[in-house]
Amino acid sequence: MRRRFLFALLLMFLSVFVYADDDSKKLKNENTDPTANLKKSTDIISEVLIEGLKNVKARRVLPVVKLKKGKYYSNDIAREDVRSILKLGDFDNVEFKFDRNCGKFVFVVIEKPYIESVIFKGNSEFSKRKLRSMSALKEKDYYDVLKLEETKKKISTLYGDNGYADCQIEVYPTVDVDTNKMTVTFLITENNKMVIGSVDIEGAVYFKGKKILKVMKTKPKKIFKEDIYQNDLKSIEKFYKDNGFMDYSFISSTTVYNDARTEVFLKLNISESVKYKINSVAYDGNFAVDDKEMKKIIKIKKGQIFNQNRITETVQSIFEIYLDKGYLHAEIIPSFSKGDTEGLVDMNLSIKENSITYVGNIYIDGLVSTKDKAIRRELLLKTGDMLSVGKVRRSVEKIYNLGFIEKADPQVLPSQVADVMDLSFSITESKPGMFSTGVGYSSVDEFIGSLQLQHMNLFGLAQKLNFLCEFGSKKQNYQIEWKDPWVFNKNINLTLSAFDINRRRDYKDDNKDAYNEHKIGGMAGVSRRFNDYISLLFVYKYEYVKLLNIKEDVKYEVDKINPHNPSKISSISPGIKYDSRDYIFDPSKGNRQFANIEIASDLLGGEENFVKGIVMSSWYFPTFWKLVLSVNFECGVIKGHKIPGSEKFYLGGADTIRGYKYRTEIGSPNGGEVKGLINVEYKFPIVSEKGRTIVQGLLFYDIGGVWENCSDVNLHLGTSSKNLRSGVGFGIRFVTPIFPLRLDWGYGLNHEKREPLQQFYFNIGNIF
Repeated sequence: MRRRFLFALLLMFLSVFVYADDDSKKLKNENTDPTANLKKSTDIISEVLIEGLKNVKARRVLPVVKLKKGKYYSNDIAREDVRSILKLGDFDNVEFKFDRNCGKFVFVVIEKPYIESVIFKGNSEFSKRKLRSMSALKEKDYYDVLKLEETKKKISTLYGDNGYADCQIEVYPTVDVDTNKMTVTFLITENNKMVIGSVDIEGAVYFKGKKILKVMKTKPKKIFKEDIYQNDLKSIEKFYKDNGFMDYSFISSTTVYNDARTEVFLKLNISESVKYKINSVAYDGNFAVDDKEMKKIIKIKKGQIFNQNRITETVQSIFEIYLDKGYLHAEIIPSFSKGDTEGLVDMNLSIKENSITYVGNIYIDGLVSTKDKAIRRELLLKTGDMLSVGKVRRSVEKIYNLGFIEKADPQVLPSQVADVMDLSFSITESKPGMFSTGVGYSSVDEFIGSLQLQHMNLFGLAQKLNFLCEFGSKKQNYQIEWKDPWVFNKNINLTLSAFDINRRRDYKDDNKDAYNEHKIGGMAGVSRRFNDYISLLFVYKYEYVKLLNIKEDVKYEVDKINPHNPSKISSISPGIKYDSRDYIFDPSKGNRQFANIEIASDLLGGEENFVKGIVMSSWYFPTFWKLVLSVNFECGVIKGHKIPGSEKFYLGGADTIRGYKYRTEIGSPNGGEVKGLINVEYKFPIVSEKGRTIVQGLLFYDIGGVWENCSDVNLHLGTSSKNLRSGVGFGIRFVTPIFPLRLDWGYGLNHEKREPLQQFYFNIGNIF
């Protein structure tokens, strides 16, 4: 009895467990598939059709819709599909309908008329081909009323700019209802060409009418253009206000045509009023900028003629000083008061500084292969700093100077905290690596081939790796270099390089290919940046130099200046650098100062003992139309016991004084212990891309000399070895951070009679 009871109890327990488990599975299935009930009540599409097509093919429409055969119908998705079809630009209207009984889904479309032909009639001044190129409406396209209006405007402007101010344009679109194909006809009535008969100026007393006409582009016998005429009125106002007439006003303008409407006569009525001078200059409200600094900024002085442009520039200069100090909301308001004496005006600059703005969050957007910290560490601003616009601008320059950034756009964004603004830098990367080959010719190295492999952003950390190979009959050059701008995330730059260079050297003009000079060595350099501009450098270099295949007739002289052959040179070079250039690969402003002392000693493991000092100063001045004037000064002195010829100074060639051969035409062929040179270049853009110059031309002037010792220095131009030599010429630059290429033609101005007057150079890298 007990066994039966226990057995029955066990069966009850199992049945409850099984049913409970089954119910839980059902519940689980229902809960984990929230669309199960929806799918049951949703209809499946059996077919997708498009009604109303005449010229548009169904295969153009179907790929842009999401509702397909076998999909579940959704009103929301259908409306999205309508928008997608309209975006194609081929339809005026799209509707849809769905038959739930059979599952048929239909888009009902109304096509725009298909333009079969665009016809121009009445045109004689411009060809049909010219007008067709101006038209936004194209054959084999679909009609768009906005494009029609755009075409009318462009053709009207074309005729107006060429003197046909009375040109009339009528449009006749005709549509074949059956085919929905259209012909668009432009009927052009050109009328007469109209030129300016005269320009009369009334009210001009201080200046003659001819003087004012020089300010204008609208002149007699020229074509009348309304937009240029309106700009001329603004130019006249600026001219007067920049010449003291602060109360100048334009009263009226009248336009009269001759009977044939071939000439237009313009009459301007102006009021000059009184010519003013500045009686006094005052300012108030400045606390962040002291009076001493304000007086340097304000160039307007008592007694000067009132000049609106100079006042605007002064206000802008003051505002920029405040921007650099974090006062982004500063206001500088000029006001003027006239005294009892006619023609005198007092000027006051009222300054409202408002509060300082601080940096909130800093965002770096757009990075693909570059690590965030590689960009962030170039920024001169951190969270919590005063927001200096000058530091933002300089940070952008530093980002570009990495060499692999195509675009860096800063934005100042509002935050939720008063007087705090967020900064965002939108970065566009360029290709960091490049493999280049080339062939060139120069008068120094003759024909030479080159191969260069460079990566500017190794591991996304702005590390640079460069391998260069040059090969020719007179030169074989193999170099490899690696740079890390932030060693161990410290503000320290590490450079390691190795080289193997073999060159055929000339000794005087009558001894070409006198010997081979073979250099093998390496260099390790460390530089520490103390601020945005100043760096201290320390370089260790080791070279093994061997002269081979020396011709017998120059062997004595070559051995005399190279007492150790082969020679081992081990040296250290401490130096200092100041660099404020905006873009180091093609500077347009700023300067670079550099000085170092190289100390070679047998105590460092070499065989040579000398001290070499070099000072360089390069300046860049922007002028008009992106033209840049560059000036470079360089001088050097070397002293020591039995200085090897490979370490002495030589001039001429592509990198110093162009128009002369390297080593053999300037100074002694044995080299010198003193050198000095100046390079002046005037660069102008030829081809630009994305706001940067990629091909530029230049004119240059070089002057300098090299002397055997300090007592031989002669600063007079001439043809002797102790005189200065100079050269002029022109060149082309292919400007890229990866592979800067130089082509120069130089003409020497101080040659001896037996020397060639000109030289052609092909080289890699910048001169300064």
